[in-house]
Amino acid sequence: MTQDLQSAPGGLSEAERASLQRKTLLVLSAASAAGRAAMSIAFVVVTLLAQRLLGGPAWAGAASAAITVGTALSSSWLSARMAASGRRPGLVLGYMAAIVGAVIAGFGGQIEFFVVYLVGLVLFGIGQGSTGLARYAAADLSPPAKTGRAISYVVFASTAGAVGGPMLSDVASGVGTSFGWDELVGAFIFATGFFVLAAAVLFVFLRPDPLLVSTKGQPVPSKRATSLAVGLRAATSSRRASLALAGLVISQAVMVMVMTMTPVHMDQHDKPIGLIGWVLSVHTAGMFAFAPLAGWFSDKYGRVQSIAVGGVVLAVATVITAFASDAASTLMFPGLYLLGLGWSFGEVGSSALLTESVSDGERVAAQGAGDLVKAFVSGAAALASGFVFTASGFGVLSWLGVLCSVGLLVGCGSIGRGRASYRDGTSMTAKSDATTTSE
Repeated sequence: MTQDLQSAPGGLSEAERASLQRKTLLVLSAASAAGRAAMSIAFVVVTLLAQRLLGGPAWAGAASAAITVGTALSSSWLSARMAASGRRPGLVLGYMAAIVGAVIAGFGGQIEFFVVYLVGLVLFGIGQGSTGLARYAAADLSPPAKTGRAISYVVFASTAGAVGGPMLSDVASGVGTSFGWDELVGAFIFATGFFVLAAAVLFVFLRPDPLLVSTKGQPVPSKRATSLAVGLRAATSSRRASLALAGLVISQAVMVMVMTMTPVHMDQHDKPIGLIGWVLSVHTAGMFAFAPLAGWFSDKYGRVQSIAVGGVVLAVATVITAFASDAASTLMFPGLYLLGLGWSFGEVGSSALLTESVSDGERVAAQGAGDLVKAFVSGAAALASGFVFTASGFGVLSWLGVLCSVGLLVGCGSIGRGRASYRDGTSMTAKSDATTTSE
């Protein structure tokens, strides 16, 4: 295999492409695990620290909202960078911004300056943007019939970081206090280290760039082709593309608004931070550990069916948490686990459906636009969750999740079950609802 495969005459042989895809998945998986560890350990404390700085839970959701605003603002920007220069520069840039954000957020928390804390979290959220967009890089070299599995493998690799991060919350607290800092600030020390690791892995090993290889080294020729407007138009160009966008948005919003208030709800019922960390670890295990199952299901039975399964599981999860009025572990553990599992089916199915619903020239722009809308809506959900929680409690917040999940199922039901094909025209099985490029 040549060193510069994207310019190799005649392109890649099937064996070369498969070999490069295996290497790409390994590198993306390692980086995603580190990036997800940074995010998950921070999620244990971001709302609690905000509540401490503000003196109450009403605006505590602003912390999670700040992270998702950073993710949203960066998604289209990073995608444009990737479309023009390749996946590696965009992903690394996102993690570098997150490193700066982790330092600022930790500093703001330590000096008890909420505005500084929020600014840091916005930059911190760009790291979540990089981790999310990495799943699309997994599909650049994937055969169309394996797109769902390729995406799911990178999502699955995040399990180690997503589950392990919250488990380190007690250790991080100890490290913070050993330096004389607030115990909640210690999480940002660990997050900084994980983001450094993710950036280093991608910078050193993601060569050659999978997107440039898949496009034979040709960057997107015009700025217009990478614009947000183009991406949004592509992401709503057909019923299936629109469903993919709705699946990304609703799955994320339901998961975020319930998960954001889980630490506060448990803390108000005097649950120790260690137990809160374990509940969030189980939740993140549900999000990532069974992603390959979601990918296999999506490839075999169809993208729409995968999104529908996600909607059903999210509905069941939020029904369970609706009855967890006293934050009993017997309900919080299964409820948060299923919340993560429903998100996994929705995320994998929607990501594959969006990738296959648009033209190759608009693919990266549509992916970035989809993640931008997803992040903005989930940020709004995180912010609103604090007000709903304060005014009505955790149960009402959960019932809102049930209603959103049912809405997603209605959307899936509106899509016909006609015969579909992959982007290259290869026919799927009669059972499949995977996308065509036109409605």
